[in-house]
Amino acid sequence: MTGLKGLRINHNLKITRSGGEEEWYVSKVQDISDAGLCISVPVKGANPLVLGIGETVKITFIMEMSRYEFETRITRWRHDNILLYELAWPEKVRRIQLREFVRASCIMEVEYAELPQEGRQPVFKPCDSLDLSGSGMRLLVQKEYPAGTRLMLKWVLPFPGFEEQIEVMGKVVRSRPDRNARKYLTGIQFEEINRRQQDLIVRYVLRRLSEQRRLS
Repeated sequence: MTGLKGLRINHNLKITRSGGEEEWYVSKVQDISDAGLCISVPVKGANPLVLGIGETVKITFIMEMSRYEFETRITRWRHDNILLYELAWPEKVRRIQLREFVRASCIMEVEYAELPQEGRQPVFKPCDSLDLSGSGMRLLVQKEYPAGTRLMLKWVLPFPGFEEQIEVMGKVVRSRPDRNARKYLTGIQFEEINRRQQDLIVRYVLRRLSEQRRLS
């Protein structure tokens, strides 16, 4: 089906129950067959989303600069060492062009922290951002992090008349030395970001781009 042909094993998905308040959980594709799509049990933090056979769900995922959304139902539970949910192939898939990938140069102070050990509090350190989009940002940090490292991030988005505190989880996608700053230029992809946070970031980025065009 168009929009789903590019899905691969381990592709990240977000899932919520249909028809109610949207509370999104994170899952991954575990198997693809003619019968349907098998996914891991969705989780939000440490909380699993327990779904019954026949229950209708809404799925969203990002691929090739677009967001795809569809509704489907749970057809069965499958046990392959872990519990999997099998989803029926949807009748219709909606494709949404992503504004999140619009990026603006943006220097602001960001606080970041490595994930703490259980029972300990995170230790946040200040750094500077270089640019920002709805899907990620680039930071100058003190040490090199391998790709896949997860970092806790928080910063303030200034708007006319108010400010918004953003707190999200990020995953390092690349890191290299910046010789001029003697720091590491680190690309971050946002994870566990909700729709409101993403909308605020995109709104801020578009405003910054508009200001930069006026000044150029």
